[in-house]
Amino acid sequence: MEIGWMRNQKQRQVLVFFVLLSLSGVGAELGPYSVVEETEKGSFVANLEKDLGLGLTEISTRGARIISQGHKQYLQLKVQTGDLLINEKLDREELCGSTEPCVLHFQVLMENPLEIFQAELRVKDINDHSPVFTEREMIVKIPENSPLGIAFPLSNALDLDVGSNDVQNYRISPNPHFQVLTHNLSDGRKYPELVLDKELDREEEPEIALTLTALDGGSPPRYGSAQVRIEVVDINDNAPKFGQPLYKVRIAENSPIGSLVVTVSASDLDSGVNGKILYSFFQPSEDISKTLEVNPITGEIRLRKQVDFETLRSYEVDIKATDGGGLSGKCTFLLQVVDVNDNSPQVTVSALTGPIPENLPEIVVAVFSVSDPDSGDNGKTISFIQDDLPFLLKPSVKNFYTLVTKRALDREERAHYNITITATDLGTPRLKTQHNITVLVSDVNDNAPAFTQTSYTLFVRENNSPALHIGGVSATDRDAGANAQVTYSLLPPQDPHLPLASLVSINADNGQLFALRALDYEALQALEFRVGATDRGSPALSSQALVRVLVLDANDNSPFVLYPLQNGSAPCTELVPRAAEPGYLVSKVVAVDGDSGQNAWLSYQLLKATEPGLFGVWAHNGEVRTARLLSERDAAKHRLLVLVKDNGEPPLSASVTLHVLLVDGFSQPYLPLPEAAAEPAQADPLTVYLVIALASVSSLFLFSVLAFIAVQLCRRGRAASLGGCSVPEGHFPGHLVDVGGTGTLSQSYQYEVCLTGGSGTSEFKFLKPVLPNLTSLISGREKEENPYFRNRRKMCSKEAMDAGRFCCQRQRQVLFLFMFWGVSLADSGFGQYSVTEETERGSFVVNLAKDLGLGDRELFARGARVIFDDNKQYLLLDSHTGDLLTNEKLDREKLCGSTEPCMLYFQILMDNPFQIYRAELRVRDINDHSPVFRDKDTVLKILENTAEGTTFRLERAYDSDGGPNSIQNYTINPNSFFHIKVRDSDEGMIYPELVLDKALDREKQQELSLTLMALDGGSPPRSGTTTIGIVVLDVNDNAPHFSQATYVTQAPENSPVGSIIAKVSAEDVDSGVYADISYSLFDAFEDIQATFQINPFSGEIILRVLLDYELVKSYKVNIQAIDGGGLSARCTVLIEILDTNDNRPELIMSSLSNEIAENSPETILAVFRIKDRDSGENGKMVCYIQDNLPFLLRPSVENFYILMTEGALDRESQADYNITITVTDLGTPRLKTQHNITVLVSDVNDNAPAFTQTSYTLFVRENNSPALHIGGVSATDRDAGANAQVTYSLLPPQDPHLPLASLVSINADNGQLFALRALDYEALQALEFRVGATDRGSPALSSQALVRVLVLDANDNSPFVLYPLQNGSAPCTELVPRAAEPGYLVSKVVAVDGDSGQNAWLSYQLLKATEPGLFGVWAHNGEVRTARLLSERDAAKHRLLVLVKDNGEPPLSASVTLHVLLVDGFSQPYLPLPEAAAEPAQADPLTVYLVIALASVSSLFLFSVLAFIAVRLCRRGRAASLGGCSVPEGHFPGHLVDVGGTGTLSQSYQYEVCLKGGSGTSDFKFLKPIVPNIQAQSPGRNSEENPTFGNSFGFNFQ
Repeated sequence: MEIGWMRNQKQRQVLVFFVLLSLSGVGAELGPYSVVEETEKGSFVANLEKDLGLGLTEISTRGARIISQGHKQYLQLKVQTGDLLINEKLDREELCGSTEPCVLHFQVLMENPLEIFQAELRVKDINDHSPVFTEREMIVKIPENSPLGIAFPLSNALDLDVGSNDVQNYRISPNPHFQVLTHNLSDGRKYPELVLDKELDREEEPEIALTLTALDGGSPPRYGSAQVRIEVVDINDNAPKFGQPLYKVRIAENSPIGSLVVTVSASDLDSGVNGKILYSFFQPSEDISKTLEVNPITGEIRLRKQVDFETLRSYEVDIKATDGGGLSGKCTFLLQVVDVNDNSPQVTVSALTGPIPENLPEIVVAVFSVSDPDSGDNGKTISFIQDDLPFLLKPSVKNFYTLVTKRALDREERAHYNITITATDLGTPRLKTQHNITVLVSDVNDNAPAFTQTSYTLFVRENNSPALHIGGVSATDRDAGANAQVTYSLLPPQDPHLPLASLVSINADNGQLFALRALDYEALQALEFRVGATDRGSPALSSQALVRVLVLDANDNSPFVLYPLQNGSAPCTELVPRAAEPGYLVSKVVAVDGDSGQNAWLSYQLLKATEPGLFGVWAHNGEVRTARLLSERDAAKHRLLVLVKDNGEPPLSASVTLHVLLVDGFSQPYLPLPEAAAEPAQADPLTVYLVIALASVSSLFLFSVLAFIAVQLCRRGRAASLGGCSVPEGHFPGHLVDVGGTGTLSQSYQYEVCLTGGSGTSEFKFLKPVLPNLTSLISGREKEENPYFRNRRKMCSKEAMDAGRFCCQRQRQVLFLFMFWGVSLADSGFGQYSVTEETERGSFVVNLAKDLGLGDRELFARGARVIFDDNKQYLLLDSHTGDLLTNEKLDREKLCGSTEPCMLYFQILMDNPFQIYRAELRVRDINDHSPVFRDKDTVLKILENTAEGTTFRLERAYDSDGGPNSIQNYTINPNSFFHIKVRDSDEGMIYPELVLDKALDREKQQELSLTLMALDGGSPPRSGTTTIGIVVLDVNDNAPHFSQATYVTQAPENSPVGSIIAKVSAEDVDSGVYADISYSLFDAFEDIQATFQINPFSGEIILRVLLDYELVKSYKVNIQAIDGGGLSARCTVLIEILDTNDNRPELIMSSLSNEIAENSPETILAVFRIKDRDSGENGKMVCYIQDNLPFLLRPSVENFYILMTEGALDRESQADYNITITVTDLGTPRLKTQHNITVLVSDVNDNAPAFTQTSYTLFVRENNSPALHIGGVSATDRDAGANAQVTYSLLPPQDPHLPLASLVSINADNGQLFALRALDYEALQALEFRVGATDRGSPALSSQALVRVLVLDANDNSPFVLYPLQNGSAPCTELVPRAAEPGYLVSKVVAVDGDSGQNAWLSYQLLKATEPGLFGVWAHNGEVRTARLLSERDAAKHRLLVLVKDNGEPPLSASVTLHVLLVDGFSQPYLPLPEAAAEPAQADPLTVYLVIALASVSSLFLFSVLAFIAVRLCRRGRAASLGGCSVPEGHFPGHLVDVGGTGTLSQSYQYEVCLKGGSGTSDFKFLKPIVPNIQAQSPGRNSEENPTFGNSFGFNFQ
């Protein structure tokens, strides 16, 4: 590094020395050199080696090169010889344009040492361009009366060459009228001027074609030519003339707006403005102005609105053609309108009948007329209506029609008819008009109301709220109005005892039914009645419907427990032997529910028990049974709380308490005997016991006999009073119960009970009802089936229809007959009347009664009325007097316009009988309108040279009046120039003409004002006036004149496109077209035409492109002004361009080095030059770079600069520099140019690699796969290239015994670490080593970092059981005393796990045991404990399988077996002791007697019970054979239903109930079934009676 630094230091010192030395010679100049344009590439210019005085090879060794100012290299330097050669062909015109001389500046730069020489090259011109005219053809307009010698400037030719090679002369082709003169401009250019030598005559030669030639001064000379076309401008001396005097056109009236009617055409022999013709209507009427329009340019006449043949059939108007000089010609245009079928027929309804009653035939509905304003077949009409309607259309005279019915109408079939009267004409295409008439049919009450259903079934839930809406009935009546209004009512029920009015009410208007009070399902299940519907017609009609109201049951009765009774007496206790098997029947809870259906389905549930799990209740039949075997430990007394719940919503329930006593057997007494006082050695306890037992059995026997007798007496007395066991109202099977009440068991039943003994099950048997059920309600259908009621209704309906038909027939009018009789007389037209317009309203016209020969009141009686064709009532008929009066003021002009005579047509219509008379009214005209001119002021233009006697047609006036009241004469006010002449037109009207009496002189009087008056023929006459203005037109005899000959202006070069640079102005004393001046550029170069344009009307000179001071500093523009007659004038505009700061400075790089080694100071990077094309302050520049960079910018001469380093650079601090060289001028606003240079600092290896961390910690799970990627290290080097390339390696470990190379490897390129083999956490938990990083520099640098690898544990070891040992030897047995309490510690399982963390957390679980539930294992410590008390029934030997499981993922486990032996105690032997033999006792005589007595009494009691059972069996058998109280099969009342499979108590059970005497109360006790049910049952029911099957049912345990 030191050697390289010293070498760079020496080079820097030498270079700086030569740079500073060469700066003294930078200002030297070479040349100047010159070359002819178009010289071939490679041509020799000069030898720089000789001019600079250098040696042979010094040019190449010093690195000389040519630098041009632009981006193109026009010259090249051959460094071997020092020759300066042409690099490309040079075109002087392209390089410098018109600038002379054409100089190109360049520099010669030599680098070693740095030296700059200024030089210039002059490009000389040759004649290589011909003169070119900017306009290939020039048009010059010259009036034919132009004087001789007048000059007309022409456009000059342009030549890109300069000096003598430019244009020098102009020539014109030979001709007798003109010559050309060449003149010099102030800038040295030459332009041609055309001079008139002979007068022009447009009639002989309207145009002259000449050739203008321009010649330059070259040798030989070049030339260019252009065509000059002379147009001789005419003077206006011919008036326009139409091709034909009359244009006659036919047009259809349906032609659309804008349609072309005709094109008129006039010609004028004059040319230019004098030959331009404008067309217009001359004195058009108002209708023509609104209907037609003429195109003033083309003469096309088009429609402004559609023409109507019915309004006006023809139009006539004069067309006027006027040229630019004011002369005019006229023709006549006649338009005839052709009729087309464009009017639809019109339907006018004269009479229309209101609603028509149904059932009446042939009624007149309407009278109407049809008209069509078209003519011919277009005005002929036909009328018709639809075919599917019961109506006829009968024609009358004069297009009148009558509409009548075909037959009688039925309103219920159709209430109204939409009749479409269609009137169609016979034109092409046919047009039609449709008139809609709605005919309403009035109603007759001929339909009775009809219910939507014959019967209605309504449902209402019991316990409803009063006035509850329960439904409704609906009836409709096909009639309308009051005949269709239906009223509802309740009909009297057939059962007089049914309080219907207090139960149900009905809304009379809408038939809605309401329950007036709360209904009880248990009292009333159904209600049936009839509802009537009556309309409000006369006579009224009615109908009826059946309504059934079904009451729905609600769950409003709680279950009632029949057994055991809960009446507050001593509770009934059930005895259960301790030896009872599971499923033993303890008792049965019997309950009923007053509701029905699912509300009466009962379920039983054991709510509470003294010892839960000992007893259970069957859910469906209430049987209480034992759930398991009884033991000595079970308490003797038990209290069971049983819940009985129905299936309603919400469910209701009741509860009952059972007392159960566990006894060793039924033979021992329940109550313990009092202890007798012990007499020493006197009383034998056995004897005492025998005496007590004998007394008890005797007392029990006696009580049983007395109770049996009492029960028999009670039963016989009740049977005698109630009729024994008979069943009222018929004969029905015993498995049916009456649901006339409510519930599973009706409240109307009592039960007969009898006592029977036994220890089996007990059943109920339903015997007889106490009260009969209510009978069903009488059906309301009987009333409907009553013949009298049915016949009566039919008779009423028939009478009502007959009465209505008879009334309607009497109301039918005779008008129909008389109307058709009068139609034959309707054709007579009888009167033509007249009235003067503007007559007051109510004025008398005529008396129609006298004209018709009718009486005074006959017009009123016959309903006479006046109908006009257009439906307007102009006249009013007084029916009482017969006078016809005016209904309003009549305006003839408004009614008929110009039509004469003005006729209004009307009809007189009479109804009784029907007759029509046609008449007409003529409206006479009065002089109530004055003549009116459309224009109050009219302007007439007349040339001052117009000949005397010339006539000018004027606009006529209009008068709305007709006949003698129209216009009769025209007059004009006295004057010396004109008089009026009145002429007649083809239309029969007159129009005025103005006649010139004296020649006009515009210089003496330019305008005249005349008053034209129109007079009509009225008495006194009316008049109207208009003013006519006469404008005297001038003749073109003056040329335009500019206000100044030269205009001088300035324009900044930054002026936007479209800016106004200057404005020239010329004026012409002529008037009209001759005073209209147009401006244009004259003799303009191509660059002037491309840069400027002039507004031809305002004279404003407008900028077309941006100005550039650097290209052109000033412009000279020639302007020409031409008037409408062809006369012209010229002026000059001098435009000076002002410089603005619009050019940014330019930077030209001569030498550049983009890379520099770090640590090298003061090195030259670049040499460059700057320039600015602007001038003055805008062209002055300053140059600088950023301040925060280690570089310097040193200026040299002639705007040269040197860029060099300020000191040594450090690549690691900054590897590259973006240097921005900024060049700014001093103009306003300041502009700047920036040149960016990127300098790269080359690297030196002076930085060692650096790790991102000083130490790394990596984690790897044990049992990893070989070559597993476990992480990586990273180091960076601030150097670049090879110096920054890092190589990684493992450093030798400090522990020489650690096999690091066999455990871990590292990727040398990226530092990624890999485990070479599987790691074992139990063998190696952590690994620590160092990693080195080395770069590839010279010399190489390195660094190191510490790496720690931590091995993570995995669950790869199963738990190991320490105790009890599982080594295959004799198992270890744990002893447990039977008296051990729950939680007694039996043993403890001890296990360990080789893993760590949560993988070593162990849990214990008892997988299997000989008796589940007896032992338990604690999950966290493995202790095995007893779960409950031990009993004698528990097996002595137990085997426990315990699972030990860790908490890993996945978990691993081990199992261990424990053997447990139950012993009575650790101090007593395990085997039971043998029983000792009992010593025989001495027999006591008293004891023997007592035993004998007790056995006798017991045998007697047993025999009595058996006899009682036999008697009962015999009685039951005899009753079954004789019918007894059985219920025979067959017909039974409908209020009984079968509850065999649906009730709370199944039919398969029959119970006898025993009454037990007590303290005023009775208890039910279920004992045993008497006989099985022998009726045919389903197979499932047999299984239900099987005791084995019954024991298989489940129990409900508490």
